[in-house]
Amino acid sequence: MNIQITLTRRARQTSGFTLIEMIGVLAVIAILAAVLIPKVFEAINNARVSNAAMTINSVKTACVDHYAKFGAFPVDGTVTPPTQLSTPITQYDLQLVKEGLMDKPFVVKIGDGTYGASSSRVQLIACQTAATAPTGANGAYNLSGTATGANANEAAGTWVIESVITGVQEADAQQLNKAIDGPTASLGAATGAADLGGRVEYAVASGGLVDVHVYLTHR
Repeated sequence: MNIQITLTRRARQTSGFTLIEMIGVLAVIAILAAVLIPKVFEAINNARVSNAAMTINSVKTACVDHYAKFGAFPVDGTVTPPTQLSTPITQYDLQLVKEGLMDKPFVVKIGDGTYGASSSRVQLIACQTAATAPTGANGAYNLSGTATGANANEAAGTWVIESVITGVQEADAQQLNKAIDGPTASLGAATGAADLGGRVEYAVASGGLVDVHVYLTHR
């Protein structure tokens, strides 16, 4: 009887974890968390930017499909030569949705999350000649990003369809630029500088935020 009681007591004393073992486990968990959590947030952010790039490509495909079907852009942009628009023709992605060429209006997971005539949108603009900075209604695109001079603009004098994403973190804009234009240095922009080359453009960040203009197609 005494032997059984003694064995039971010893079993109770040896079961469970010691304090040192608990501290060791917690230390390992803390190290793993410190290493993995930043990677998780990075992966989430990369997914948001990738989603934006995919959405932009979907809109571009819808515009091209519409042109192939009707011989014109979704709105009247056939005047030659294009004349300056005091107000861009915006949000005709709604027409693309109505025609079944898009599943839903242009919405991305970066930026301020707003949508409308003065926020994130898809618009038709009369592309001007001076590619000095994306200015909204009359932005211009140095599509190659390698031409000499700040005013090089392969889309000059045409109707251009572009997407605009407002209130984008500069780091997200840089990442979107790499996703769409590639890592080529001539198409990129340093932190705090404007990006005037390639299909993705934005002015100097204000408060860490930029409005990103993305070329889709032109006629």
